[in-house]
Amino acid sequence: MKIIQRYQRINPKIRSVLFIVMLVLAGVIIGQLVGYISAPYLLENIENPPGRHEFPPFSLTDEQKQDIINGYTQVSMILCSEIMLLVGLISIFVQTYRKTKSRYLIGFILFVGVFLVKSITYFIAMTPLFSDPIRAAPLSITPLLRGFFGPFGIYFTFFEIIAICILIYLSRE
Repeated sequence: MKIIQRYQRINPKIRSVLFIVMLVLAGVIIGQLVGYISAPYLLENIENPPGRHEFPPFSLTDEQKQDIINGYTQVSMILCSEIMLLVGLISIFVQTYRKTKSRYLIGFILFVGVFLVKSITYFIAMTPLFSDPIRAAPLSITPLLRGFFGPFGIYFTFFEIIAICILIYLSRE
């Protein structure tokens, strides 16, 4: 109870920054857990893809496996952080809508909801994005993961995260 009272006495701008930091940390922790839990499935999907016989079976070295797990976990943390920020933004808009009943906020909620669905879909589809290029060219594992699978890779997600953080900060004023 005292923690809540102390939190409410903090400057609203600092509370907004704390809210953003808590959402990002929650996303990082969830992404790390998901990355480590699903890494064996990813490695199995790369070495022995289900129902695909186009590529001959091969085995990854321990170093390659560790690179894949690290890259997959990092991308999981980034995408989970974005998802958590979008959920936080939707919750802010819903709370504001309850107070104001503004139809304008319904549009914002739907707009952010579309981005949330996109982020969740991208997160779910991430396994094929890792496994297919690695199966096609196993020697490209390290360059592929250093670029987060592609010339632009996951870097656009960083810009989205920055934009979402700005929107959360402005929406909480």
